[in-house]
Amino acid sequence: MTTLTHRIGALARLTLQEPRQAARALLAEGVPMRARTAGLLLVAVLSALFASLQVGPGLAELDPFSRFMLASPLRAAVFQWLFLALSVVLIHRVGRAFGGDGSLPDALLVVVWLQLPMLALQVLQLAATLVAPPLAGIIGLGGLALFLWLMTAFVAELHGFRSRGRVFLGLVLTALGTGLILGIAAVLILGPEAFADV
Repeated sequence: MTTLTHRIGALARLTLQEPRQAARALLAEGVPMRARTAGLLLVAVLSALFASLQVGPGLAELDPFSRFMLASPLRAAVFQWLFLALSVVLIHRVGRAFGGDGSLPDALLVVVWLQLPMLALQVLQLAATLVAPPLAGIIGLGGLALFLWLMTAFVAELHGFRSRGRVFLGLVLTALGTGLILGIAAVLILGPEAFADV
């Protein structure tokens, strides 16, 4: 257990210092598929729990869809898992469409691993919300920038791409396109009136 903890800590430090090297080390670990799928469920549950705690009494101020999603921690966990699972599929399929060679299980591992620093930032943001709310917003923006930087490096290494700039552009365009499609689907399913006060 001590050895495993030490390896995880070392890999976490390497992730922040040299993300592409960390991605190579992570993918070489041979993590069992069962651990990868269990990891996706665990990070989804924890992320949803922290988000629900952070929103707290401010739930009524959110848009209708966010209120619906975060009103129940269980529902929030399901949505978070679906979002992460969709991310895994998109990272794999879009990367392969552009000549990448990353596998679906490795895309899953990358998504799970990169949720760990995000969970740490969620805890920090939750603490900041209690003592200095404006600081929580700054932490949130910093967390988004960190996530994009790490994800760009890990996806580039996963698929064997050289240009991080092109990978970053691909991530942004894919996220925008997916968000647009999901938004249209939500309006069609829930109806325009559900988003009238957004």
